[in-house]
Amino acid sequence: MRDLYEMFNGFDTEEETDPEAMNDLEKQIWKKKLRKEIRSPGKVGRRMAVSTGCLGIAAGLFVLLADSEVLAVAKQTIEETYKSIAVWVGGTPEENDYVQEIYGKSTANGRAITIVDMIADEDLLQISYQDRDLSIENFLQGGYVSRSPAEETKDNTKYFLDAELLVDGKTAGSGAVGTIRLSSETNAIDGNFCIYTGDFGVDMSKVKEAELILRQRYVEAEEEWKFSLDLEKRNLKDTTKTQELSQSFAIEDGRTVEVYRYAENEGARKLYVKVTRPENWDPDKFYSGYLQFRGVTDQKQKVMFEQAAGDIYLLNRNINSNTRSITITPELIPRGEVGEAVPEEGIPVGESFTLEVNGK
Repeated sequence: MRDLYEMFNGFDTEEETDPEAMNDLEKQIWKKKLRKEIRSPGKVGRRMAVSTGCLGIAAGLFVLLADSEVLAVAKQTIEETYKSIAVWVGGTPEENDYVQEIYGKSTANGRAITIVDMIADEDLLQISYQDRDLSIENFLQGGYVSRSPAEETKDNTKYFLDAELLVDGKTAGSGAVGTIRLSSETNAIDGNFCIYTGDFGVDMSKVKEAELILRQRYVEAEEEWKFSLDLEKRNLKDTTKTQELSQSFAIEDGRTVEVYRYAENEGARKLYVKVTRPENWDPDKFYSGYLQFRGVTDQKQKVMFEQAAGDIYLLNRNINSNTRSITITPELIPRGEVGEAVPEEGIPVGESFTLEVNGK
């Protein structure tokens, strides 16, 4: 992002930009510069996309570079970058041609939710979305609403969502929006969630069409957000490599944990974890904390597997292409008070084990 801002903010407005005065070589230089800067990869981990403010600056640049050919190139590259705004899937390489663009929009409960794009394999859908609060947008645009944007965004519970996937009218998978990042300045959430189909025995590589339903989790609402998904495009099942595991341990609150598989493809690095609870187990009484799987690669890089949906825990970042193994330590993050900072490292609750990665 630094290069992109430097390019636009450092742009010399006194420089000759009249398309009539620009020769072909100068136009080619601008095209190359736009492609290079707009597509510059971010830091290792999650890719960052052009922000709304930066897009505004880019729009101003379009006016300066009125030449239609240059305009088309710049517009195309920025639109291509937009699809990464909400695709924050850990472990994905730069060339994400397996991402299926959706851009499906549904309006309900005073909010417009857009499904931006999706990655699919046999048992996991990784979906990115944008959630815009129309009442706040109306306020910011000068319309009348009963409360200010600051008051509207205090109640964040309405932005937590449950997701259900239907195939032929039957439930095929479920998931949820577990964390949100709400901006009161842009009145929108750019985020992602996962849907796991393993509990329902549905192989998504064999599904061509599905319906996605989003519902508010903590706030009662009559309306739902509904989307039609076309799943005939690339599915990553055939590229998935797996390693069977047999790691089990018990937690003092009564839960038993089995880590039974590791799988990787271009869309994700997945650790499969089955948690069993005793009969009549009450989380309000017995729950002692949540599981995470902290690891260190053979390249001395720290990584983390965190729960995404169902049995699946996802790696939270890219890893070096030379990496051949990850040593994993199961940890329990103790249950804390509301508002209390969550520690990065937890209490080891099982023996460490090793994953073979990058297809080795």
